[in-house]
Amino acid sequence: MRQKEVKKKYKFSDIAWRDLSLIAVVLVGLFLFSVAGMALGALFLKHMSQLQLAMISTLAQLMAYVVVIFVFYFLHIHTFGERFKKGLQYLKRRWFIIIIAFLLAYGLSSLYEWLMQFLPKHLQYSDTQNEMALDQLFKLHAFIPFAFLLIVIVGPIVEELVFRHILIGELGKKFNFIVMGIISAVLFTYIHVTDAKSPFEFGAYFILAIALVSVYLVSKRNLAASISLHMLNNLVSFIYTLWSIFYN
Repeated sequence: MRQKEVKKKYKFSDIAWRDLSLIAVVLVGLFLFSVAGMALGALFLKHMSQLQLAMISTLAQLMAYVVVIFVFYFLHIHTFGERFKKGLQYLKRRWFIIIIAFLLAYGLSSLYEWLMQFLPKHLQYSDTQNEMALDQLFKLHAFIPFAFLLIVIVGPIVEELVFRHILIGELGKKFNFIVMGIISAVLFTYIHVTDAKSPFEFGAYFILAIALVSVYLVSKRNLAASISLHMLNNLVSFIYTLWSIFYN
């Protein structure tokens, strides 16, 4: 049975092309909600601070991501329940894989960050630019629940839908799962370091990307596996950030 699965040859018709529309939904949603947010900000605020701009951007991203999740649900409304059930079943049986992957990624990331101190000063970094941008969201305590929803819940779901489900799970059917896994890891890393000050910030996210891709492939492309690992990673980072802000 397993040999048949390995040797199975997919056709282009086997790809759920409609799922690629989620990428367009993300982009259009981000644009529309951002424009609406900026318009409302300009209407009610004379001058918008960097913090207020970050809040508008975050809310726009949160709303766009929620729309994407609902669109994915309606695209698979007849099979969504079964998909969800299989995902939970896998997590119940193989939860330790998620924990091991997280610990390995965390250990490698810690080692990587330690090695960065030996680089020339102009190439070093303490926090990635993406992390520093996210830290701004914690300055207004009332906004923390929104940051939590984006960083820990909807963010991981949408990013896994795009970078694992679409790129690997669907396009990988014709362009090889391993090849698309590598492309997925590179693109995932790239979108998180677009404002990087040091080229070595790439490595910090690439380690996580490799872990997410590996778990997705090991689980035979079970989306629940990579989403769970992504959520766990972001939850730990979220808690650490809160601790750093309020107790240091």
